[in-house]
Amino acid sequence: MKSWGRFWGRVVLCIGFGCASAAGAHDLTCEKRVNGEAIVVASTFPFVANYSFKVTNIHPTLPSILQSATDSILTSQGFTFTPAPPVSIPLGGSLTSFFPLTIESFSDCMLLAVLDGTDDLNIDNVFTATFDGGAAMCSARVVCERPTPPPGCTQATRTLGFYKAHIPAVEQCLALGPISLGAIGTITTLPGAEGILWGDPAKYPDNTHRSQLDQLRFLLARQTLVATCNQRLFGATPTPPTLITDAVTALSGTNCTTISSLIPQVDGFNNSCDTAAFPPGFQPGPATPQLAKSIAVDPTSPSGESCSP
Repeated sequence: MKSWGRFWGRVVLCIGFGCASAAGAHDLTCEKRVNGEAIVVASTFPFVANYSFKVTNIHPTLPSILQSATDSILTSQGFTFTPAPPVSIPLGGSLTSFFPLTIESFSDCMLLAVLDGTDDLNIDNVFTATFDGGAAMCSARVVCERPTPPPGCTQATRTLGFYKAHIPAVEQCLALGPISLGAIGTITTLPGAEGILWGDPAKYPDNTHRSQLDQLRFLLARQTLVATCNQRLFGATPTPPTLITDAVTALSGTNCTTISSLIPQVDGFNNSCDTAAFPPGFQPGPATPQLAKSIAVDPTSPSGESCSP
């Protein structure tokens, strides 16, 4: 974990024309909190991180214009500052925007933690508010803490977030053979596997929308790929034992009710022992989500089929 001295030195940064006089150097300052604190620990999941972003006008005599407001990680998760910039902040005034982020699992927490550029267990995303002549930056930290495995959890599993970030784990899974995903196809290559993990369930790579059937198939396919790797790499057994086979069978059909019902079941299996230790000898490799996303090639195409009654 980074030292608190290094962290606090990064929370408030002066950018622009120097820091000799706050009012002379900056028109705006910012303050970011998560669940009302500068630092919180996520040890149970799902974990809800309620972020707040406060931008204050510190100009001595004039209103200030907030030109833009972005977050290094949360913008990609759907965060937008409200009210939308550019917006004028009156003399002595401030604006506060809120954004709730639900972190579904410890693996998802780890994935967000490495997106800040450091492979650790701290989500240190930076909020940046720009104005004429400079910018204000502030941060809040979520520490990802591995929960205690539930009773009876002996065979490890990992979630979609883990496999999205760990290329070596996906490679080891593929080395054990092709992965059948029904009508989606058979996955044999790393780019194809990453394409399933990183693809957009709502759209194809050419930005056209998937049909309802194709959306549901994609959502089940990515969980089935993850479940297959959990079974291959860790010897994990779902309940019922036929769950993965049932999912592949459903992926070959057009019954949207069946496909939809299996998505949470397979996802539940993948989350069931997410905090258990890896079996001896397994090496997941480093977390490199940006690299994994960059090599992803979505192998899917429109099926031309519709949901059956």
